[in-house]
Amino acid sequence: MSLQVTEGTVNFDAPGADKPCETWYKIVGDLKCGKPALLALHGGPGLIHDYLETLIPLHERHGIPIVFYDQIGNGKSTHLREKAGDSSFWKMELFKAELANLIDKLDLRLTGFDIIGHSWGGMLGSDFATDRPSGLRKLILTDSSADAKEIIRSQTDCCRALPKHLADAIFEGEKSGDFSSPLYKEAKVRYIRTNVCRAEPFPHPDMISTFQAVDSDSTVHDALYGKTLIATGPMTSWTVVDRLHLIEVPTLVINGEHDIGNDACNALFFNHIPRVRWVTLAGIAHMPMIEAKEKYFDLLASFLGLL
Repeated sequence: MSLQVTEGTVNFDAPGADKPCETWYKIVGDLKCGKPALLALHGGPGLIHDYLETLIPLHERHGIPIVFYDQIGNGKSTHLREKAGDSSFWKMELFKAELANLIDKLDLRLTGFDIIGHSWGGMLGSDFATDRPSGLRKLILTDSSADAKEIIRSQTDCCRALPKHLADAIFEGEKSGDFSSPLYKEAKVRYIRTNVCRAEPFPHPDMISTFQAVDSDSTVHDALYGKTLIATGPMTSWTVVDRLHLIEVPTLVINGEHDIGNDACNALFFNHIPRVRWVTLAGIAHMPMIEAKEKYFDLLASFLGLL
């Protein structure tokens, strides 16, 4: 069966961009089918939507429309290399405004919509949900954190758990800013294969285009996250913990046993969101949509009421 796929752009008046901007989107399915759309928020900051297309079986099996998009500065949306390093521009509020604009332009509020946010996308999704946006029905937060400082602690612990010579190489490289040594590169790969994506082969085919996109334009990633393996950029001051009680919709929190978003990161969601369920998937790291597809899809389908 062939998929119904619609691609397009919506205009986005990005505050401070000083030029017209567009958000690129891809809809799999029919927004007019009567079922709430699932809106997918990719990670990073600075990645693209491609790896989240692993969610398409949810549409194939259950008929729900899925909306993917590339966040501003990334992928097929408007790039803003001239804003490199501009912390006054690259803020959470920018991405929330873009998300609200996309929802309005696609007219998702009337039928209702669900959000699934992965990693940074979970940070964005949780922050957005505290504003109690009209039309939002359910929220899924995957491999994320309610506080950037908590995920930095988790990342640091993951590095420390590596063999000592590799851990030392990471910390020395992060401190000096020199990421060129063979040992640092070896350590980075071990970290990714241990705590980011355990699926084989490596790099996994579902991730290659996403990695390539960051390599071709790292403006957003570097401006918010930093050039380091462990986050050091302006996003490190972000937290939503004191506003989580404002989230009214049912929420599903998912992380992996070996996730860079460890249990401490996700306990913040569980302890402060009123209507929440939390599942930790055994044996996986940060990419359940690649590492444990069937378990992940079953969790999502059950939570969304599709089974």
